[in-house]
Amino acid sequence: MELRVLGAHNLESEGTRMESHLIDGVLALDAGSLTRSLSFEEQKQIRAIILSHRHFDHVRDLLPLGLAVRDTGVTIELYAIQDAVDVISSRLMDGYLYPDFINAPSPENPTFRFNVVQFHQEFKVLDYTAMAIPMPHSVPAAGYLLSSENVKLFYTGDTGKGLGDAWKYAQPDVLLTEVTFGSENEARALDAGHLTPTMLDEALANFKLEQGHLPRVIVAHMNPPWEDTIRRELAALSSRLGIDILVSHADMTIEL
Repeated sequence: MELRVLGAHNLESEGTRMESHLIDGVLALDAGSLTRSLSFEEQKQIRAIILSHRHFDHVRDLLPLGLAVRDTGVTIELYAIQDAVDVISSRLMDGYLYPDFINAPSPENPTFRFNVVQFHQEFKVLDYTAMAIPMPHSVPAAGYLLSSENVKLFYTGDTGKGLGDAWKYAQPDVLLTEVTFGSENEARALDAGHLTPTMLDEALANFKLEQGHLPRVIVAHMNPPWEDTIRRELAALSSRLGIDILVSHADMTIEL
């Protein structure tokens, strides 16, 4: 499984992009920076997108992607929980600001087709098996256990204190998780439903208790003003736990 990090932050600037990841060139995890990270040819290779939740920094590039692929004759399958489907279809893809990608070019061959997923029920996405698991966040959100023949990747999307509850259902080889704030900003993280390095430490302790080992850890969704602090705290955590915690950045490609 090849993981390409398209965006690893929650704010956009000249040097940062909103969160989005690409698996094997065909399956996207969230859509915060799909089009600004990929060539037109690469955009046309995408066949499915898994959406963690409805927040704008995770769905924004659905609209420009729709423009880029709508005349190719290909329908991109979108997978999300009901809350995300309802909000995205009624407020982002209502045809008011951009074309109606749900019914065009035709209802039989739309640009995007929504697939509602249920928590804790496996479903097929292309050649992968996936399962949605509830995540603690400020709006309904899902993390996804994505399995190929040899790798189990758990993508948390946005998550906060209580991530450790997911280990009852997910035993991944690789954890792709957010860490948005530094540990001294715990109050803001708790209020917004995000992680700090200290909260990640708690979730990893729960993982080791459940599984007897620790997964490979990749971190994204950093808040840029906190990035230096996050990197420093994660380096200390990595040293203490004796594992490599990879802090990702845009355009990084990782073999899993």
